[in-house]
Order: sequence, then C-alpha cells, then structure tokens
Amino acid sequence: MTNPSTKDAAPPGVVYDEGVIKRKLGAALGLLAIFCVTYFTAAVIATRDFKQIGQIEILGLPLALYTATLVFVVGLVVTRMCLNQDKGGKS
Repeated sequence: MTNPSTKDAAPPGVVYDEGVIKRKLGAALGLLAIFCVTYFTAAVIATRDFKQIGQIEILGLPLALYTATLVFVVGLVVTRMCLNQDKGGKS
C-alpha cells in the first residue's frame, strides 16, 4: 500500500524556486505587453477613423499591411521566446 501523502508529491530533484517563477512571470508579461501593443496598433490603424494613416504608402504598399505583417512576426518571435524560456528549466 502506498502512502497517500506522497502520492501527489513532486518528483525527486524538483524544487520550487520563487525567484525563478517571478522572473519568468515578469518576462512573460513583458512579452505579452509587446504583442498587445503591436496588435492593437495594427488594429487601430486598420479602422475607418485612421484610414489616412493606414493608407500611407511605403515602397508601394500601405502601412496597414506592414503593421499586420509585423503582428504576425512579433507573434512568432514572442511564442518562440516563451517556449525557449520554459525549456530552460531552472535558468
């Protein structure tokens, strides 16, 4: 028969480090803020009220297209950074 108090215990060698958790949470919130700013900037530029700004041409393409592409790229980069941070374990 097994001891019920050790049934849900952490595996040996796993230690909760509050400093690491706080650092990872802070980094994740920072990355979330970067993505949110990028997303909402692109969304606002694409609205009817900011039509003049969205239609500014850069190299023959409207600024709204560039911001939409930037949201996609930032989303990939932020996701990759979060996954790499999580993979690192304790570091």
